Amino acid sequence: MQFKKLFLKSEFTKNTVVLVFGTIIAQAIPLLLHPFLRRIYTPEDFGAMAVFLSIFSMLTIVSSLRFEATIVLPKNDNESANIFSLAFVINLGFNLIGFFIVLFFKESIVNLIGLPVKYSDFLYFLPATSFLYSLYQSINYWLIRQKAFRASSTNKIVRRAVEGIFQLGMGILKIPGGLFIGDFFGNFSNVLSGIRQINKNKFSLKVVSKRKMGFVFKKFIDYPKYNVVPTLLSSAASLLPFLFINKIYSTEVVGYLDLSRMVLSIPLIFISATIAQVLFQQITEKRHNKSSIKRDLLNICFIIVGIIVLEALILFFFGDTLFKLIFGENYLISSYYSKILIFSFSMTFITSTFSSIFITFDKIKQNSVWQITYFISICSLLLFQGIELLDFLKIYVIIEVVMSIINVILLVRIVSNYEKSIALR
Repeated sequence: MQFKKLFLKSEFTKNTVVLVFGTIIAQAIPLLLHPFLRRIYTPEDFGAMAVFLSIFSMLTIVSSLRFEATIVLPKNDNESANIFSLAFVINLGFNLIGFFIVLFFKESIVNLIGLPVKYSDFLYFLPATSFLYSLYQSINYWLIRQKAFRASSTNKIVRRAVEGIFQLGMGILKIPGGLFIGDFFGNFSNVLSGIRQINKNKFSLKVVSKRKMGFVFKKFIDYPKYNVVPTLLSSAASLLPFLFINKIYSTEVVGYLDLSRMVLSIPLIFISATIAQVLFQQITEKRHNKSSIKRDLLNICFIIVGIIVLEALILFFFGDTLFKLIFGENYLISSYYSKILIFSFSMTFITSTFSSIFITFDKIKQNSVWQITYFISICSLLLFQGIELLDFLKIYVIIEVVMSIINVILLVRIVSNYEKSIALR
């Protein structure tokens, strides 16, 4: 009973509930629309979109050189405002360069990734969408810093609503590229809503100057120096298998796998990202105060394990029926793929929830070594190009699970060492 009272009354729990509630509403929109979208657009359309989002996700890792992740860390808002502005300038410059690369090398990019030519013009959305998404990441970290979790939730809902309206409307009207265009306008609306929110939460450009931006650049240079390339490699490692499958097998197969990924990511979308944001702010604050974080982490572990078990039971006992009923008989194969991939997604669910611990405790170098090793391990999949798709997927899952277990061991060591250090005080 005492544990229950502490859990329900804690600030962490309250903040998490706000973000989870907003995230559930936001993610319910595309999930409710997907049964209709899957019948309007072809598996190849979704496969092309998955390839687009894979490249997009890698771009957003480096577009602000990871400075946006440090917005939460300073003790005063002035430094954070200058980090925000620094991240914006880097993000803008990076994506302008990206636009010209697409402009002059579009055909080479299409050939390299194996994207069907009919989708090639939508590559122009890459730098624009990358800029908008990265800008919003900075906005969101500012809101997390100010504990404006309700505002963060509102922005997510706005984004998904606009994205869904465009994708559904353009699909019904048979306008080409509805998935790409909807994603762009979703990110655009997210930024507009976010700018309005940070102006209500203590953000001011009056404290920003070139000199101060230079100061925070030097102060937090270790984050891009030791984190950008490894994080990019780690992100690439999680996305490359789908690019490999697109190149080796077909874009249509990627479309079926993309549905599996979307369904398996539901806990990741609803819970992991939300808890990770609150956890980042919470453990950063507790580290400043030299307070224990063990109870917070154990509470989260209980929640995550329960969700993983529940998802696995639903998938193995009712997966085929649900996929067939919700998405149509054409997507029954996605249920079979999901039963293979669930093991790797479950481990990703765990590691992504606690990944902010590396940043909070300045273990960037340690995390970087793991990320580089992870990337090399995933690249080894290229050695298995001649095998059947299902065997390829099983080897991929084994690699993911082994690397995730190593990641968990590193996280446990970091937390254990911190708890021992404060116990000695």
